[in-house]
Amino acid sequence: MMAQNWKCFAENRTKGGQVMAMNCEPGASNERSYSGHYMKAGREAEKIVMKWLSAHPHIISVSDLRELRPMREADVDVSICLYDGRVALAEIKSDFHLGKSGNVIFEVLRINHTCGADHSCTLGWSARSPATWLLFYAPQVESIYRISFSDYRKGMQEATREEPKINIVRTDRIKTTINILIPERYFPTMTRYKLGAVVA
Repeated sequence: MMAQNWKCFAENRTKGGQVMAMNCEPGASNERSYSGHYMKAGREAEKIVMKWLSAHPHIISVSDLRELRPMREADVDVSICLYDGRVALAEIKSDFHLGKSGNVIFEVLRINHTCGADHSCTLGWSARSPATWLLFYAPQVESIYRISFSDYRKGMQEATREEPKINIVRTDRIKTTINILIPERYFPTMTRYKLGAVVA
């Protein structure tokens, strides 16, 4: 199903009334990337991942930090308290193509076409988030992928020694995003967890 003013469709795979696969396409016809269907897809991913984290046997608690403006601006979604006493910050992302395309996305830069020229470029979340962990929700394969931001960025460094595959996306009416599409083989420490499987 395609709405007239925003390109978003939900596949018919649901569990308990919850949409398990939603793809939102970027484009200049989108009003803003942080509202509407983008926000809906992102929130759905965050809900699924936080529920999975809360059921993990090594995690005591998960604190939702999304309503704290400094955390939103820093690209941090949750704090995770482990049974060994450690607390880690994590960022949650939805990637509709992960697990199918063979690539992992790395957001390098976001360009704003309407603000002052001196403030038109912002580092992408992949480069700037201070979180320890990155958690991707991959709806097509109903899985969660986990990798440390350190290993994620090291993978980007190695992959870009060769000619990188650059992906330039007109995100919405006022922004363009520049990404690198990196083959999964550059992330050997990235772990995939199938939703519904028992986590040891």
